Amino acid sequence: MIPKWWCLMIVFSAFMIQAISFGTAGAIGLYNIEFIDYFKVGAAEVSLIGSINLGVFLGAGPFVSLLMRHMSYRRVAVIGSLLSTISLMCVPFLDNIIYLYIIYGIFTVTGLGFAMVYLPSNVLAGLYFNKHRSLAAGIATSGSGIGAVIFPLLVHSLIQYYGWKGSVFILAGLSLQCIVLSALLFPLAENPDKKELKLVLTNSNIHDKQTNHPDIDYTRNNGKCENYNGHTCISENDKSVQQNCKVTKLMENFEPEAEKRLKHCYVLCNFSFFILFLNNILWNMGVAISWVLAPEYFVSMGLTKENAATISTFSGVGCFIGCIIGGGLGNIQSLCRLSMYISWNIALGIFLMLLPLKIFQSVEILSLIMFLNGLGFGGILGLLVIFTVDLLGEKALGDGFGYLMFSNGVGSIIGPPLGGE
Repeated sequence: MIPKWWCLMIVFSAFMIQAISFGTAGAIGLYNIEFIDYFKVGAAEVSLIGSINLGVFLGAGPFVSLLMRHMSYRRVAVIGSLLSTISLMCVPFLDNIIYLYIIYGIFTVTGLGFAMVYLPSNVLAGLYFNKHRSLAAGIATSGSGIGAVIFPLLVHSLIQYYGWKGSVFILAGLSLQCIVLSALLFPLAENPDKKELKLVLTNSNIHDKQTNHPDIDYTRNNGKCENYNGHTCISENDKSVQQNCKVTKLMENFEPEAEKRLKHCYVLCNFSFFILFLNNILWNMGVAISWVLAPEYFVSMGLTKENAATISTFSGVGCFIGCIIGGGLGNIQSLCRLSMYISWNIALGIFLMLLPLKIFQSVEILSLIMFLNGLGFGGILGLLVIFTVDLLGEKALGDGFGYLMFSNGVGSIIGPPLGGE
């Protein structure tokens, strides 16, 4: 029996997982500076490493959501933690940038591994709550902002002391901690058992009585047996009614495999969700450019690597605050979530347009712009879970969020190579 307060542990686990996964993925901007010198290549070639990694990290959402249908969320997250750790440990031994594309990019288990950790934790944090779902999702998502604050400074210090190869081994050790955090992701309820349903139907012989038994109609009409949304079955003395209630619950929760496969793709047939899908591709293109290329861009302006790392942390601070603000506002029923989501998108676009302007070249102004960029990015992230539930419903949250991750990945792959030209 899972205690009621365990929902707070789920949010904590999701928060830490996102801090580690997004922090490690976001630190690629600092490694780009080292890769340019080590592999003797241009910014466009190096930026492709981070964009592919982010693309796989986010774009593997549909595949991960499919795994979540056949395995528990916790098992998927534990496997993902192992994959990401193994991949990071292989990176220092690679001596060609093409191998980085393959190991850390196209066939990367870092991107795929982090996707298998991120999606189950984020979805489960939303499912554990009802009234405060938006706020819980916002707090969990704000872990990505904390990771963006801590990891650039951490990675910069590690590179100074241990070199970029030694720092990657330490990141692999941090990634390994996701196994412990993933073990905390207890599911809400077990999936309905097909064998149990068949056994109950056979023993009670009530296939025909399901709709005709007068006691069942009586208990349903008088509220003694909850049906579609019910979790309990109450009957004082009638064992047959108890059997009927059990079968009703099992049949309503049971989904044939063909229907599951159909529903997995059905989310894209929802026109409103499809527009959201396209929207995520576009704004992620801009965010990925600023995320991956910003440190190298700041260095090209004449700033030091220390200044570049410091400026990058301000986007993480803004993201952390934006996630909580977005999640908190999404919890207010009187506010229109669609209007808020559109407003955050407009604000993010304006802030990104300010970044390359030559009049904003000082460290202070660039820090403010990166903070505002992170604020807009966090506001969108804080609303994504509750907005997906509004469009698709709670039962389709896993599938819907998986496809949103895929759209985020497409934008992350396209954006940095365009910005690096």
